[in-house]
Amino acid sequence: MREVKQDMGTDITEAFEVHHIKGVAETLLNKYRVRKAQSPRLSPYTFEDDGFYRTLKRNVSEQLKSIPKKALVAKRNDFCYWFAAASGYFLASVTVAAHNYFHQKDNIRMYYFNFSLMNYREWRISHSLSHHLYTNTVIDLEMIFFEPMISYYPVTKSFTKKYLPWLYSPILWFFTFHLSLITRIKNAVAFNDTRSFSKGDLIPYILPLTMYLFGNQTLLHTFGMWTVVILCSSFVFSFIGINAAHHHPEIFHDGDTPNKDTDWGINQIDAVADRNEITGSHYLVLTNFGDHALHHMFPTLDQGLLQHIYPTFEKTLKQFNIDLRMTSQLELVKGQFLQMARCQPNPNPPSAKWTKRDS
Repeated sequence: MREVKQDMGTDITEAFEVHHIKGVAETLLNKYRVRKAQSPRLSPYTFEDDGFYRTLKRNVSEQLKSIPKKALVAKRNDFCYWFAAASGYFLASVTVAAHNYFHQKDNIRMYYFNFSLMNYREWRISHSLSHHLYTNTVIDLEMIFFEPMISYYPVTKSFTKKYLPWLYSPILWFFTFHLSLITRIKNAVAFNDTRSFSKGDLIPYILPLTMYLFGNQTLLHTFGMWTVVILCSSFVFSFIGINAAHHHPEIFHDGDTPNKDTDWGINQIDAVADRNEITGSHYLVLTNFGDHALHHMFPTLDQGLLQHIYPTFEKTLKQFNIDLRMTSQLELVKGQFLQMARCQPNPNPPSAKWTKRDS
């Protein structure tokens, strides 16, 4: 060690005593003895065999022999689980960001979406060709993903149908990715449709394979850690996506009285709200489905371009006397749960401005 060479000639009594607990190093001292020290120690402290410290060290050395190794492993595992949870957040961020690219022509970045167990090919149908074009209507496939367990439509619901999802919906968020994979497999088997699968479906397994090859852990432990990453990522992705823009009692859902103007763009704005905390930060916009109204207007445009066309967007909104809904993330989270329980359709056409709901 370079540090040892640099410290050669200095008194290392304290360093030797505290760094060697088991007594093994002491047996090697005679082998490397050069001569007796020519000057007294600078430190006044002593290490007598019958003194407190060496007695304590001998006692601790004996106790260490009886402590199971799994205690150390368990502590390392605790750290690993926290690290896996953090990795889940970053995987969710990559997944949201990758969604920006499957709206465009085929490119390498769209494949990042598949790391999540979901599949960009499916989302090009359910998201790009359904949700984006028929937002919050009965033709929006994303509205029925959690049906019949959760319903966002303003229809007659029992007490349990309205309020029980408040308890179990966050639990479902942990399994969104797995549900997507299971549904894909089930449909392929039920309809004998192998077209649902491609080489891109192998992408999710790059992550556990890499973990196994470089993690020096058993296959079972690796699978467990990968599962934690996927579960945490699924929760974060679902929380962001479900609370991003579309669910609030003041936002249009099929069954509400629609806007008299049937212009597609106006009706898109009726079904969207944007968040003050997200708008303005390119990173947050890219990883949190930000600039949502403008993204719905032009889904094929890269998210990085949207901030530059806001002045034109706002000018056109003003020309048609339309206000873009802006609210807080907290309000959309609260509104999403209220929308689950909403039974009565809004009798009036959507107002772009937020209004205080009747109590």
